[in-house]
Amino acid sequence: MKSSRLFILTILLTSLFSITTVQASTIYTWEDEKGVVHFSDQPRPGADTINLNIPEPSNSKANSADKSQTTNPQPEQTKEPALPIATISLISPLHEQTVRNNEGIIDVSVVSNRKLTKGHNARLLLDGKPYGRPQTKLNWQLHNIDRGSHTLQAQLLKHGKVIASSDMITVYLHRASILNRQPPAITPK
Repeated sequence: MKSSRLFILTILLTSLFSITTVQASTIYTWEDEKGVVHFSDQPRPGADTINLNIPEPSNSKANSADKSQTTNPQPEQTKEPALPIATISLISPLHEQTVRNNEGIIDVSVVSNRKLTKGHNARLLLDGKPYGRPQTKLNWQLHNIDRGSHTLQAQLLKHGKVIASSDMITVYLHRASILNRQPPAITPK
């Protein structure tokens, strides 16, 4: 019962604070024979008193804002919302993924939170060196890559300057070896 009483009191106080025209300073509360808690602004025998200090509503801020707008009209500032920090991430292949391709092809996909518009490009680094030219697409197909371990990293460029870099990942390319090929089986005629 105490928790319901506290809950009802909280609701009542919240509603009183949200209504600025109500200026009651004393609230009376009591519990009836069924255990229901009541609140009123009228005194009743056996009721507990709750004193509230609600300040008078003031319009001084609103009035001063109105006065400042009429005396000093300022042009509206058209600020563009700040863009989030640029990010770029490799999504394919995954870190330490093994790619099996006898032609040495690795497909690379990247995602960025920026559109690659005028002045923005993406660049791929293979083993720390740029692979091809910067481009406006976020996909690459690497050709004739030697077998073994390679590092990949993507960079987001704005007018040639790096504004974001992905984490560097390692991929392992497996290609069939000519040295280990078995001669074709001879079939008797």
